[in-house]
Amino acid sequence: MKKMIWFFAFLSVAFHCSGRVPSPKSEPYHLDTLIFLDEVLLEIWDGGETRENAMSRLRYTCRNQDTDDGFICYSLGLVEYKRGNFLESYTAFQKALEKNPNDTLYKNMLRLSAEKSNNLEDLKAKGEEATVLATYSSLIEACQTETKREFLFPRFLELAKLGHLTKDMLRRGVVSSCFSLLNEEEKSQISAFAKHNPIRYADRLADDRTKADPWSKVWDTRAYHKGEEADENPSNSKPLTEHWKKVKSAAKTGDVEQARIHLKSFTYEIQQAKKKGGLEANLALALERAAKLLIEQDPSFARISVLAKEL
Repeated sequence: MKKMIWFFAFLSVAFHCSGRVPSPKSEPYHLDTLIFLDEVLLEIWDGGETRENAMSRLRYTCRNQDTDDGFICYSLGLVEYKRGNFLESYTAFQKALEKNPNDTLYKNMLRLSAEKSNNLEDLKAKGEEATVLATYSSLIEACQTETKREFLFPRFLELAKLGHLTKDMLRRGVVSSCFSLLNEEEKSQISAFAKHNPIRYADRLADDRTKADPWSKVWDTRAYHKGEEADENPSNSKPLTEHWKKVKSAAKTGDVEQARIHLKSFTYEIQQAKKKGGLEANLALALERAAKLLIEQDPSFARISVLAKEL
């Protein structure tokens, strides 16, 4: 064990002494990508003569070699935001969202940088969801800035008409104190559009996490993010998940022929995902290996273990 520790320590020292900063790969968690970010971000925060060179490298990589999930552009956006370069951070977060449009954290940072860089109107032009983000920021700004109170009512009304306000939100929560600043006529108009049903934030959170989860590209992950058993989820949207459920069902009854049929369908979907390359191919390969191990070694698959060789 001690030999292994010294071996890795030697590699670490040798790497840092070499001065080499590897180019990131398209896979977000590839070792070269992580090393690249580690080296570049350390140089940026340590300051000194190398800081601007590191920033240039990070900007170039965001433009030309970002990972499949946009994480390098997101990292650039955070750095620019921290340095007070809000327009640059806004641009970087936009690029990150082009790669990963469902990431909630990316969206929130885009909203904040748009607010800081006076780009809320530009953000509103990018679709309904972006409009909601921008309008929400404008509402909070109008609430907190006395000179902008004239914009409070139209922002409230816009959100209500878009279906993003409920009566419960107007009574309590973040926007309720802002709502109390309006006159009775304005409150009445907004309340007419506010929804009666409360928003289920647990479901929204599960949806956001599902969208942001890279595994959702090939597997139905919503049940996991809701804390449910997979079988409780009545409509699995991914073919791989459906075929695997049927393999499991056949394994329980010991129906080898049915298991073989569904395993072939599962394998076909695996091969289709592999052809797409990139992250999906890697995820499909991981699923294929996991399936083989389960069928070979898991007691619940013992009755169909002969099928392991078909994977």
